[in-house]
Parts: sequence; C-alpha cells; structure tokens
Amino acid sequence: MKTLIVALFISIKAFAIQYSPLDSTYYITLPTCDIVSNRTFKTVKEKADWNMLKANVKKVYPYSIYVKMKLAEMDAQLAFYKTQKEQDNFIAKSEKELISSFESEIKKLTVSQGKVLVKLIDKETNSSAYQIIKERRGVMSSLLWQGVSLMFGGNLKTEYNTSTDKNIEDIVNLIELGLL
Repeated sequence: MKTLIVALFISIKAFAIQYSPLDSTYYITLPTCDIVSNRTFKTVKEKADWNMLKANVKKVYPYSIYVKMKLAEMDAQLAFYKTQKEQDNFIAKSEKELISSFESEIKKLTVSQGKVLVKLIDKETNSSAYQIIKERRGVMSSLLWQGVSLMFGGNLKTEYNTSTDKNIEDIVNLIELGLL
C-alpha cells in the first residue's frame, strides 16, 4: 500500500506540477478523488434494511431525476404562455404525456418506494411533491392526492432532511459515482 501511494504521488508530481517562467512558485492541481469503503453492519437486520433501501433508491432515483428535468422544462415553457388558460392547457397536456409514459411503472411501486420517491423529489427540486402539485394543479387537486397518499401510509409533504436521510444520501452518491 505504501508503494502504491508513493507511486501515485510521483506520478501526480510528474504530471500535475505546472511552472510558469514569470512566477517563481510551483503549484499542483490535483484531481478530486472519492474514497468509498464497504459498509459494515452491526446486525443482520441493519444489513437487510440497507439492502432494501438501496434497492428502493436504485429503482426510484431515475424518476426523481426525470421529474427535476421535466419541471425545469415546464417552467421554461410556461414563460412563453401569456394567459392562465394557455398555461393550464399546457400543464394538462404535459400531465397526460407523463401519465401515458410512466403510469404502469409508477403503479407498480411499493409504499416504501413511494416514500423514498417523495423524499428524492424534494431533494432534487427543493420543493415537496405536495407543493409541486399545488402550484401546477391547484389546492383541491393537491388535497385530493395528499388524502390518497395518507390512506396508503405516505405523505406528499415529506421533506428530505440531510441528517435523518443520510443513508439515502449515501446511496445517491454511490449511484452518481457509478458504483451501484
């Protein structure tokens, strides 16, 4: 291990040192490096919970990214519509398009996957699923969907918290690094 670190340092020194004839100091530009180790668990239940959460996040994370992109696209396009009626028609059309493309996959999600999805949507968009529905579809529609969510044990007003949702954050980081 010591040899590897020395070899790495020598290779970085050989390729990353930049010298300017006008300046008398050397400076090194190092690439960023993420070091990840295998997780250790105290109990079998803790490991099973981690594996279940990992599977749930892997399944719903692409949907949260898609929601983020779609909302940004919708916000950009809504600026072109002048009247509220045109905006409402555009939102309804976009909603039908989303439903037709993802309805079957979303219906297959479990309650725990839905809870994770709501948290990830809040993480990616900085607003809860309830707020998103309320802004685009109105108060009555948001109350209806909140009621449906509460009947199944969820909550659309759930917010992502970096301290309590640390495991979700770790799994998202592993996905973004390409390790999962």
